[in-house]
Amino acid sequence: MIIGLLHPGAMGAAIGDALHAAGHDVIWASEGRSAATHQRARALRNVGTVDALSSTAELIFSICPPHAAADVARAAAGFSGIYVDANAISPARSRAIAALQPRLVDGGIIGPPPRAAGETRLYLSGAGALGVAELFEGSLVDARVVPDASALKMVYAAWSKGTAALLLSLHRVAEHYEVARALEDEWRLSQPQLLGRLASAERSAAAKGWRWVGELEEIADTFGAAGEPEGFHRAAAEVFRT
Repeated sequence: MIIGLLHPGAMGAAIGDALHAAGHDVIWASEGRSAATHQRARALRNVGTVDALSSTAELIFSICPPHAAADVARAAAGFSGIYVDANAISPARSRAIAALQPRLVDGGIIGPPPRAAGETRLYLSGAGALGVAELFEGSLVDARVVPDASALKMVYAAWSKGTAALLLSLHRVAEHYEVARALEDEWRLSQPQLLGRLASAERSAAAKGWRWVGELEEIADTFGAAGEPEGFHRAAAEVFRT
């Protein structure tokens, strides 16, 4: 199958590589993209523009920061094939994108960019989800069909990103009151795993905090739509915004 990839960041390029290794012709559009993107997508076929990609591909994957998901879907307006939105967006945002791409398959990725089997799962939902999952047979990506892929991604990330924000925030408060060293000493005695999690949260905030702001806002929308308090995850977005 000819599969279009919009736009190959670290995760998208790795998903594209997995599909390419599984025997598919994966194409991307280089117009306006950086030299770093060119390097990530070096194993894929460059067709130049999004219009060329939309007219050539049988299926399109959108893997981008959540705040850009709707714009990416609009850029591929008129595409008649299956459009897989594999972004960290709320179920409501997914429904809005379905108005732009009627043959939408909703997706959510959990795990790092796939480099070894068993690390990364792609959850899919909607008409055509099973066929998309079958594209990954024999690949590094474990593709699974669920009732609502976006909802699963949101509730999973609510814990992983939310608790990372909480650790960063409470440690800053401890520093303000000059008890950070005492807190770390107490963690070594009673919660030793938190020292490693704080270090991981600090690394992630430095590298990907800008991307997590939009994701946490999508999580807050998801909680609010379910009748649950959304303020915690809006505050978590502010932690990463700073």
